Amino acid sequence: MDTPKGLPTHSSILRCWILDGKIDCKEVDNNDTLPPIRIQRQKIINTLHHFGGCVDSNGMPLRPSPIAKYKEQFENRPPALGATPQLLAELKAHNAKLPMGGVQQRMLFQSLRDQMLRQLISCDGAKCMADLVDILQKEMESGIPSPIPDWYTFSTAPSGGKIGYDRCSNWLGKCYLTEKHDKPQFSRCSACKMAVYCSRECQEFDWKARHKKVCKHVAKERKCMEDLSALFGDA
Repeated sequence: MDTPKGLPTHSSILRCWILDGKIDCKEVDNNDTLPPIRIQRQKIINTLHHFGGCVDSNGMPLRPSPIAKYKEQFENRPPALGATPQLLAELKAHNAKLPMGGVQQRMLFQSLRDQMLRQLISCDGAKCMADLVDILQKEMESGIPSPIPDWYTFSTAPSGGKIGYDRCSNWLGKCYLTEKHDKPQFSRCSACKMAVYCSRECQEFDWKARHKKVCKHVAKERKCMEDLSALFGDA
């Protein structure tokens, strides 16, 4: 989505890194204030290739998903989504260009948070882009990927099953909690098995505010997807 002035929600390098999961990107979106990142990117590429990392149809390295098929690659993934200081600087600079508190900042925040959770990087309590950057910064500086919870299962289901961490579905109640490696996983709605909650209180609040209106529909959608997955498998 663009603003009236045509400023994209994601710069080209952020779209490549966040949305596409590609480690190698060709441009830095014409930001002359950032130092070159080609050397850092190549180090990450070499690391992924060394561990048999996933690649797309063009041979570009992709982040491995935490599922059984890519378990070994995922366990040897680079920390912080493969971020470099330059990538985080680009992220902060681009976020600052977007209208403060506007829909584009929210979309950028949500897309990055989704990818972090998918890679088992907890965003527990993160309310803004600065919080996410701080989490990535600390993991990048440590050089160690976030630990994998003992309760996490690398799914072998054709549809992928549960992938990564869940965030509490009580977003109307402004709950910003997500799953963490050192705490039990969130509970799911027993009817639709899609909505997840950090506590009984959040589940009760969300049921009254929103979920009771959509639970049956979500359950039907889930059943449809499971049937399609069983029909086509990994095809």
